[in-house]
Amino acid sequence: MDWNSAKGILRRGMSIERDGYRFYMRAADRASDEHGEEMFRDLAHQEVDHLHLLLVEYASLEAGEGWIPYQEAMERELDLDPENPDLPGEEPPMEDMPVFSPKRECSLEGDIEALDCGLETEVMAREIYAEGAEGAEDERAREAYEFLVEQEEQHYELLETTRDYLVNNQTWWDSTERPFFIG
Repeated sequence: MDWNSAKGILRRGMSIERDGYRFYMRAADRASDEHGEEMFRDLAHQEVDHLHLLLVEYASLEAGEGWIPYQEAMERELDLDPENPDLPGEEPPMEDMPVFSPKRECSLEGDIEALDCGLETEVMAREIYAEGAEGAEDERAREAYEFLVEQEEQHYELLETTRDYLVNNQTWWDSTERPFFIG
């Protein structure tokens, strides 16, 4: 498979979102505070939405339907086990998947380490989707990639703001502070 083709980018994205879900769920289980647990679980569930979008778009391309609008893609029924999804095709080679690979181990030893790994992960995922958007000739493809780029940027901003707050205040934000972070 050409890993830089539309289906190749979608397939790489599926692996990233699946692994991101697993990472954020493990980070939630190990978080030192209920606010951190809640944030990591929320991020994990957003990864499931991204995986849903990628799977539907891939299936649509495979069926010869072309790209479909985001809302339509998200409304399509999909039986999805995010922990062990049935992904099409083969796994991308490790050299094409720097996000979650043996070469890049993420530490879950503490909240800061988990946040740091999440930050790096969001940057790498964003780059893959941005490359897809730049090379997309189809407007719906560009829209899907740009949506994912925006999502990864929002995740990065949340993780960065949370990390800064945690480092500076030695505590997680509380329910009155969280709206400031998430808008």
